[in-house]
Amino acid sequence: MNDTVCLDANVLLESILKNRKHALKAQRYISSHNVVISPLTAHLFVYFGQKDGIALEVLFDLLSKHSFTDCGTTEVRWAIKNQKGGDFEDALQIACAITSQCKSFATFDKNLAQRYNEFITIDSL
Repeated sequence: MNDTVCLDANVLLESILKNRKHALKAQRYISSHNVVISPLTAHLFVYFGQKDGIALEVLFDLLSKHSFTDCGTTEVRWAIKNQKGGDFEDALQIACAITSQCKSFATFDKNLAQRYNEFITIDSL
């Protein structure tokens, strides 16, 4: 996956949720990169998409167009060891990107970018 970019949940969510100020930026980024998402991002995408009134079938159709990282024992152990700032979800997302050998991780979260840029290139959107 050396040329792939792992998306933070916030990038994927920004691309689909209603009335998001960075929707176009997220959509353009996604369409211009070889992206993967973690199972954690897939879960958040479906959960918040449904809360926003998007039909489950539509969400599943959109998810089916993506590739996914692994998220298991290796990723959880990495996240436990390297978690910063009290946000385990961020650490787990980064772990998924690193163990899948992604070239970078894209996020709108400036704090995440600062905390984890020593481990992987962060595309701060």
